[in-house]
Amino acid sequence: MVLATRLLVLSCLLITAFTQADEFADPAMDFEWQAFPYDTQAYTYTREQLQENWFWLTRATDYPFPDASYLKPLLERNAGLKLATPPFESLDQLAADLQQAWIAFFKGDFQSAAQQGYKLGPLGHGVAFYAQATYGLRLEDNKEKRHALWQNIIERHRQHAELTQHDIMARYFAFYAMARLSEEISAPVVLSRGYMDTMSEELNAMIRAEPYNVFVLAAKGSMDAGIVRKMGRFMGRMAYGADDEVVENYYQAALAQNRQIANVHLEAAQSFLYIHKKKALDRALEQMRIAAGIKPISAMERLDSFHAKTLLKELEAIKAKNGVGLRDYIKRGTESGKTYYL
Repeated sequence: MVLATRLLVLSCLLITAFTQADEFADPAMDFEWQAFPYDTQAYTYTREQLQENWFWLTRATDYPFPDASYLKPLLERNAGLKLATPPFESLDQLAADLQQAWIAFFKGDFQSAAQQGYKLGPLGHGVAFYAQATYGLRLEDNKEKRHALWQNIIERHRQHAELTQHDIMARYFAFYAMARLSEEISAPVVLSRGYMDTMSEELNAMIRAEPYNVFVLAAKGSMDAGIVRKMGRFMGRMAYGADDEVVENYYQAALAQNRQIANVHLEAAQSFLYIHKKKALDRALEQMRIAAGIKPISAMERLDSFHAKTLLKELEAIKAKNGVGLRDYIKRGTESGKTYYL
């Protein structure tokens, strides 16, 4: 009887989740995304300025600049990717179209960046996934739409993953979408979809491919911290082997590169709190202050900086009250928010 009840509950959860996802078959087109809420002038780059600032704009990943000299050998050695790319006049024109998608992303026109990226087929998934995942996290306050955005990335990547193994941005933000979605849906749904195994395998593969990628290193630390946040320390360790040392070691490796990425410092602060709770409050405050103080050079970084400043105020208030409110801070937004684990 107990097993039958659990199966019925799981079925209901799955039906609800898939019904909500099906409401927006193509969330890049099916509804209008909210506008970037700040002035975009400081984050608007010409194509020349994009190339000049590319290293710093993509400093977490050392992502290659998408010009014709990069695209030519890529398409020559990846016949499937070339076949999946819509017809183009020349490599220079294809590169210009891809660069325009990145310009839209960096200035905060996230929907346009996603749409322009998808028009280029899997070749544009890196910028499109980045834009769509970022918008979902920072600007979309409707849960069903947010989940549809992330689910759409996951499905697109499943269909074209073999063609984008070269693209660490596409791979990472497909993982990222799955991780963010997993934080907000129930554990039975996460388990039934096989997300935990998929995320673990893909993250380990990305680390092997790019062991110095700051996003990937930080994600490795955040994953174990997120498991503890969602399931609690005991269940997280028993079910998925969540390990404090993984969090500490991978964040140490990420932060040691000193790339000055607000979101990495922000997530480090969050991860330390998820693992160590009140004992890590001072460390978390230190990392959040660093995140809040980094000058943004793109719209995404502006959103991360604002978010860090907001969280910093909350943590300072919690510190002033000797930790009161920390449990709600850690658990909010999760399906386990009403379950006491601390």
